[in-house]
Amino acid sequence: MKPPRHDPNTERTVAPFPNRLQRLRTRLEVFNLRDYWWKSLDVFESSRAARISLYLTACAVVIGGMLWFWAYPWWNKRNAVKMAREWLAAGRYKNAVEAVQQAMIVAPENPEPWQIAAELARLGGQKEKAVEYAHHAANLAPEDSELLIAWAAAALRADMTDEASRALDRVTADERAKSSAAQRVLGELARRQFRFTAAEGHFEAAARLDGRVAIDEVPLGLILLNAKDPAVRQRGTNLLIKWTADRDWSVVTMRALLADAQTRDDRAAMLKWAEALRLNPGCTVSDMPTCLQALSKADEKRFAEVLSALERDHATSPDAAVQLLSWLNQIGRSAEAVKWMQSLPEAGMRRPPLVVEGAEALRLTADWPALQAWTKEGNWGPDAEFLRWAYGLQAARMLGNEALAEDLLRTLRSHAQLNGVHALFAGSTLYGWGRLSEAETLWWIAAAQEGKIAVDALGTLARHYQVQRDAEGLYRVFRQLHLLRPQDAGVGNNFAFYAALTGREQRLAEQVARANLALEPHNPVYLATYAFNLFMQNRTDESLALLKPRAAEAAGSPPLSFAYGLALAGTKHESEARRILAAIPSNSLTLREAELIKSTLAD
Repeated sequence: MKPPRHDPNTERTVAPFPNRLQRLRTRLEVFNLRDYWWKSLDVFESSRAARISLYLTACAVVIGGMLWFWAYPWWNKRNAVKMAREWLAAGRYKNAVEAVQQAMIVAPENPEPWQIAAELARLGGQKEKAVEYAHHAANLAPEDSELLIAWAAAALRADMTDEASRALDRVTADERAKSSAAQRVLGELARRQFRFTAAEGHFEAAARLDGRVAIDEVPLGLILLNAKDPAVRQRGTNLLIKWTADRDWSVVTMRALLADAQTRDDRAAMLKWAEALRLNPGCTVSDMPTCLQALSKADEKRFAEVLSALERDHATSPDAAVQLLSWLNQIGRSAEAVKWMQSLPEAGMRRPPLVVEGAEALRLTADWPALQAWTKEGNWGPDAEFLRWAYGLQAARMLGNEALAEDLLRTLRSHAQLNGVHALFAGSTLYGWGRLSEAETLWWIAAAQEGKIAVDALGTLARHYQVQRDAEGLYRVFRQLHLLRPQDAGVGNNFAFYAALTGREQRLAEQVARANLALEPHNPVYLATYAFNLFMQNRTDESLALLKPRAAEAAGSPPLSFAYGLALAGTKHESEARRILAAIPSNSLTLREAELIKSTLAD
C-alpha cells in the first residue's frame, strides 16, 4: 500500500475514496429522469403496441373526464326524477319524497321535481303546500301551459279560487280550449259561482276532448241535476247512473243520486240508492245516517228490518253500540235509541262512551225526569264528568228546579277555570240547546286562559255576537284578540272599528286604523275603518275627503258604503247618503250601527 500523496500547495491530504457529496451525486445519477424519458421514447418509437396503449389510455382519461363533468350530472338529474315518479306510481310515498328532495337539490331549475312534490302534497292532504309547489313549477317554465293548468287545479282544490283564475289567465284562450283539464277547472269555477250554464258548457267541452270519461261526466251530471227542465235533469241522472258501477266513482254518484232523491222526495229512488250506498264497500260511517234517514222516510218496514239487523251487529261492543245510538239520534229516531238502550247491559250503558249518547237520546225525547235520574247515576269518567253537569243543568232548567240548575252552573264554572277545553265544549253544547247566557259565561272563562284555547273561545264568541248583532260584545272580543295578537292587521282593524263604534279607546283605535291603512293603502276596508274613526271624532270633513277618491268602490264594499254614507250625511249630503246607506244589507249591521245610521240621518 502506497503512502498518501502530499500536496505542497495546500498541505492537505487527499483521500483515495469519494467524499459524502460525491456519493450522493452518484446515487442521484441512478434516478436521472432525462435518461428514463429518452429510454421511454425509444421504446415508444420501436413498439406499436406501446403506442396504441398510450393512445387508448389518453382517450379513456378524456372520456372519463367528460362523463364525470357532464354525463354523470345529467344522469343524476334524470335518474332522481325517474326514481321519484316510479316510487310515486308504486305508492311508496316516503321513498318518493326522498327522491324528490334529491332531485330538487341536483336540479333546482327543473320543474318536474316540484310538480311531483305538488302531487305528493295533494295525496297527503296538504292542499296549500300543493299549491305552493305547483306555483313554483309553473314559474320555472312559464311557457308550459300544462304546468299553469296544474297550478290552477291545485289552487281550486285548496279553495283558492282567485289564484286559480290568475293561473288560468296566463294560459292562452286557444290552449284552454284544447285542454280538458283547463275546461274542468273553468267548469268548477263557474259551478261555484252558480253559473250553471257556463259550467255545463265547460264540462261538455272536457268530455268531448277526453272521450266521455267519469272525471268529466260525473261533475256534468251533478250540474244537470240543478236544471229546471225535466229532460235535462234526467240526462244528469242518467250520466250519474252510468258510473254507479265504477269502482272509483260509485260512492260519489250514489251519494249524489240519494241526495237528489231526498230533495225531490222521490221515495222509490231514496229506497234504491240508500240500499245501494249502504251496501257499497266504500260506504263510510258518515254515510250511514243519511242512508237510514232515507230508508225511514221511504219505507218504514224496510227501515225496521235494517235497524233490527244493525242492533244485533252493534250490540257486540260499547263502541259499536254508541255508533248506532249516535246515528239514531242524528236522524231524529231517538225513541228507538232509548228503547234499544234498555236491552243493552246496564253496566255498559252507565259508563263512557255509552252514558253520554244515552243522555243525548233522553234529551232528544224530552224525558226530563229520566235524564235527571240518568245524570245522578253511573260512572261518567274524568273526561265526561263535565257533560254530566251540563245534561243535569238542562234537565233541571226544564223541570223548573232553579236551585239545582244554579248549583250545577257554579260547578261548571269552577271546572271551566281548570280546563279550558271542557269549558269551550260545554259552552258549545249548551249553546246548541239554546242556553246562550250559560254558554257565553263558559266561553269567556275559556277566553281568559292562555294559548290556542283562548283564541278559539274568542272566535266562537265573535260568531255568537255577530249573530246577536251585539257591538259591545264584538268590541270586548276584538279588544282581547288584539292584546293577544297585536301584529294581526285584520284583528286590529276590527278592534279599531268596534272601539270607535262603541266610543271606547278612540285614540288607540285611530292609531291602529291609521297604521293599518299605511301598511295597505289600497285596502278599502282599512280605509273605511280609518275614515269611520275620523267621523266618530267629529272630523267629518276629513273623513269625506279621504273617502271621495274611492267613492266608486262603495257599492261593492259594505264597510266603505257605511263610512262613506255617514260622512255624506254628516256633511249635509242627505239624499245621496240615504241612497248609499239603504243599499247596505241590514243583517250585516250590528244594532249599534243601525242606530247610528238612523240618528245621523235624523240630524
